[in-house]
Order: sequence, then C-alpha cells, then structure tokens
Amino acid sequence: MTPHDIVLHGATGFTGQLIADCLAQHPEGSRFSWAIAGRNPTRLSRVRDSVAARGTEPGIIVAQAADQASVQEMVADAKVVLNAAGPFSEYHGDNIVGACARSGTHYADLSGEYYFQRRMIDEFHPEAERTGAKVVLAAGVDSVPSDLGVQLAIERLSAKGGRARQAKALFTRYAGSFSGGTRRSMQSRKETQRSDEYEAEFHADPYVLAPGAERAHDGETVAGWDSYRFDPDLRRFGGPFFMAPINARIVRRSLALDGHLPCTYEEGISVAAWLGTAWLYMSRGFGYFVGAPIPFRPQSGEGPPPWLQRAGSFCVLVHATTEDRTKSALVEVRGAGDPGYRATSKMITEVGLALLLDDEASPRAGVLTPATALGPVLRRRLAKVEGGRFMQFRMLG
Repeated sequence: MTPHDIVLHGATGFTGQLIADCLAQHPEGSRFSWAIAGRNPTRLSRVRDSVAARGTEPGIIVAQAADQASVQEMVADAKVVLNAAGPFSEYHGDNIVGACARSGTHYADLSGEYYFQRRMIDEFHPEAERTGAKVVLAAGVDSVPSDLGVQLAIERLSAKGGRARQAKALFTRYAGSFSGGTRRSMQSRKETQRSDEYEAEFHADPYVLAPGAERAHDGETVAGWDSYRFDPDLRRFGGPFFMAPINARIVRRSLALDGHLPCTYEEGISVAAWLGTAWLYMSRGFGYFVGAPIPFRPQSGEGPPPWLQRAGSFCVLVHATTEDRTKSALVEVRGAGDPGYRATSKMITEVGLALLLDDEASPRAGVLTPATALGPVLRRRLAKVEGGRFMQFRMLG
C-alpha cells in the first residue's frame, strides 16, 4: 500500500466530504500526501474526482472498519488518521483508535459520545503513551472552542498571578443546523442512556473522562449550567446548552491532565444566541427563500444547505477566576461558518496538520483532548486560517 501522511476515514459522509475539500485546497498542500478511506470504492472515487477538480488529488484506500486486519493495513503506512465516520461507538471507531495506538500513528476524530471516549481512555491511553501516538478526541466544534478557550483563560489568569478555581463558558452565538450523521449520534446517545450497559452514576458523572480526578465539590453536574439565569461575570442571560454535556467532559479531562483541578467548569448558551439563530432562519424563510430548505430531519449524507454553511457562526465567552475572586480573566473565541460542519471541517483539518507538521506541539502522548495535545500550536494555526477571517481568540480582560 502506498504510504500517505494523512488518511481521512469516513470521507464519503457529509462531514467527511467537507474535510476532504479542506485538505484538497489547503495552502500547505505541497507539504503532505493524503488519501481518503472507506468501504465503498465507487463512492470514494466520486469524492476523489470531486475534490481533485478543486485541488490536490487524494489516494484511495478501501477499508472496512469492522475488520481489524483491514484497519491495520490502512493505518500502517499513515502518519495521521482523521476519522469522520460516526457514531464512533457503532462504526467500530475502537478498531481504528486501537490500531493507531499500537502503531504510534496520530489520530483525531469528531466523537461526542462520552461512553466511547471513556472506553478509548481505559483501553488505549497507556499503549498510546508507550508508542508516542496522540489520540485527539472531539476535534471539531465539540470541543475545540470550549477547550482552547478555557486553556487560554487559565493561561491569562496565571499570567496575572492567579490559580483558577472556577471556569465558565457561555456561547453568545451558535447559528447552524445538523446532519444525518449527527442525528444518528444523538439517537445513539439516547439509546445508550436507556440501556443497562452502564450504571446511572456513569452517565451523571461530570468527570467520566477524568477518572480519579480531584473534584472541587460534590454538587458539580455534567453541564454545570442547568437553569436560566443572569451571569454577572459574563453579563449575559443564559441557560442550558445541548452541546455542553459533550464539551464540559472534554474540558474537565484537559483540566485534569494539565494539573488545574480542583477547578469547577460550567457551560451554557445565551438567550440572545437562540434569538439570533431564529432570526437567521426566518430571514431566509428557513431556506425556502433561497431555494435550499434546511432539512430538519436529515437522512444519512444530508446536512445544512450551502447558504447556511456560509452564514452560520459561533462565539463563546470564557471566564476564569481565583477562589477568592480577586483575579479573573475573560477571553472570547469566535468563528465563521456553520459550527458543526463548515467550521468543524476546518478545525479537524488543522488538528491533523498540526499533528503532522508542527514539531513545537506538546510531546505528550496518549488519549488526549485538543488543548492537551496541541494547545497554543492549534490556536495559532486556527487564527491563521483564511488570513484570520475564520477564527479569532481575543483576551478581553
């Protein structure tokens, strides 16, 4: 099999095709070779021809995720594997993570399934540490903005001579939609919670991705932001956010790995953010005014229409403070494009290229998070995408 620097698995899915576009047209395209992988050679050929017309042409690898020998062959000659084939707990993501951990191949995915993520930690963290593989979970909008934002706020607070004991994030903008793959992942999470595979305490554990972590107090919940309220630190009225249970668990793993615990974390979304999304939808007649309706029950391969991918955006405020609240830090992370798709495809592309090309990244290995695997290196990369128009990281206080 021809060696490739980056292999994109799940390239024929809705998000996978967006990632393939990013790789094909990337300004650093001359610095890496790449291939797309999946089980259907006909669909892979279509994706290859489509992206080649706009940029570099990828190789094709036919691989069955359920077949460990097939996965091992796919991983063997790669330096980085990007996995966009979810739900990861259903589509044999563990076979790919395991193969990467054993071979020392870096890996990144878009997983938001905490039970899958915990299995990867339990089964492969020591092996990945041994081989030097960085396994980066949740490398898209869940959970890059929250994870990097909290890391930056804590760095800012530390520069002021303070140690963080509380961190909170509030999305003040989150305009986008979802795909058939995301819809299936949400269904998978609900089915797992209803099953007897895990105890109720497992699902309710805020530190499920940081086993053995030192906790700030026993009353901390998974999302933290569990009711509508006005927050005086962020000066916004906010409430529960459907992404928070995914992001908060990843952030707490970062806090644990970086030695910042005990430090509480909570995440929500402002009421203004929902109103902004509603206005975006209504101003386009839910897509009917522009001839591309938003599919609210998307099937496999379906997702937000092109106009929403372009018009979408996100913004999150992150506040960190000391225990006595005498010192604090406030940062803002904002990005352009539908968060879950157009923005996510750019995020995981930059994660993959940072793993491949950026020698100044942390030497840490194992099953990690975006912040603990790449941190400032990834922030700098993301801030340069499209001349700085894609994502910005601002220190506000």
